[in-house]
Amino acid sequence: MPASILKSLSVGDSPLSCTQTHPVRTISQSHSRGREIILTQKLREQLHSREEQDRLITPAHPKTISHMADFGSNDTLSFSSSGVLRTAFLKELERHPNFTLGSRSTRIFEGTTQYLTDLEEYLAHFHGAESALFFNSGFDANVALWSTVPQPGDVVLYDQYVHASIHEGMRRGRAETQMFPHNDCAGLQQCLLNLREKHPGIAEGNQTVFIALESVYSMDADSPPIHRMIQLVKEILPRGNAVLSIDEAHSNGLLGPNGSGYACSLGLEKEFALRLHTCGKGLGATGGVILANKIIRSYIINYAKNVIFSTGPAFPVLAAVKAGYDLLASEEGETRRTRLQQNISYFHNKLTSHPHWSAIKQNGILTIPTEGTWATESFHAPIIPFNTRDGDANSLADRLHQAHYWVNPVHYPLVPKGQERVRLVLHADNTESQIDDILGVIMQWSMEQVRDSTRFDDTGWMQVACSI
Repeated sequence: MPASILKSLSVGDSPLSCTQTHPVRTISQSHSRGREIILTQKLREQLHSREEQDRLITPAHPKTISHMADFGSNDTLSFSSSGVLRTAFLKELERHPNFTLGSRSTRIFEGTTQYLTDLEEYLAHFHGAESALFFNSGFDANVALWSTVPQPGDVVLYDQYVHASIHEGMRRGRAETQMFPHNDCAGLQQCLLNLREKHPGIAEGNQTVFIALESVYSMDADSPPIHRMIQLVKEILPRGNAVLSIDEAHSNGLLGPNGSGYACSLGLEKEFALRLHTCGKGLGATGGVILANKIIRSYIINYAKNVIFSTGPAFPVLAAVKAGYDLLASEEGETRRTRLQQNISYFHNKLTSHPHWSAIKQNGILTIPTEGTWATESFHAPIIPFNTRDGDANSLADRLHQAHYWVNPVHYPLVPKGQERVRLVLHADNTESQIDDILGVIMQWSMEQVRDSTRFDDTGWMQVACSI
């Protein structure tokens, strides 16, 4: 089975050959057909180049995944896989037996239904926001936000590891953009000071600085030092022209009152003028929602092309979201949040207490960037990033697939060069037996790699230098 599910989002991997390898046709014979063949040839060459680099994206067949224990999907509360969301969804349909299946139009015409309006009001109240704007996906929501809201003359400061959808939105937008190092308060501080010094409009409070953060970064599973960052922003830009934004894709449903998220869990929801929550991870449904004031909401509706020119969300999508949120606020939701945290703690404890884990780390076979925070953080993200040596992520992923555990290998450019990994995701419905077993496979594979880098003597492990 190929372990190349999540490897690359880049295009144009290598220069293309302009050599025509097909028989020459006259224009009268097949002018348009010839153009199609040339295009197909070029696309094939690019795909072949990616395949040679072992970076070709090949989605696994659904039947393959269905026979494996899930340690890969974002269904962290197991709402979708367990069937509880399906049950709640069907009950929501029963409450609205005369629903119209499709939205029939865009949001700016007939596509804003009463059910959608009610849902957005419900979501705003759920997350303690003034208003909410629903999208077909979190990606769409980020593109709409970052392509429209920052104005010419504004600056967007963004964390090094923000999601591709934020980058896509900024690329389409009109504001200047600057990156600061991941979760680095000193780096953020220096960027803010430089902006204040070099931009009179910012220093005078006439132009806005946006700070784009995430609650849980999807590849490293870490969170920003949020209190210190808020303090820095207020100290350096005291005129009220800073806008904090947080993407809660990987925290929605997992913490906070009724699962309302990271900012709400800290009582900081009012500090963020822009919040984005998605519905396809902990919630188990699909869609995304921007939480902001009514002026920002109206501005996005008026200027975001993917709002103006996209058909509004259909009723079944909205009903699944409403059902998911009702579950989050229920005893079922609280039970699943608790069980998920218990599973994560169990995984952490079993891994770190394993007699070979120290040797595996010391030899650089596997490392976990967030391991040092596990003992001090009250909330643990369900993502476990096992960083491997270059070229090893596929090998470990293949071994786990052979043992019927579904995981995803991740390569550049989804992560920086030299940081390829196997990304595990824990779920509320994973069992301790499954956790024990998958750790056993990981340890067995790792020790095989260690044996290539170490030697034994009568006293045990003898660590020696090796080229890894």
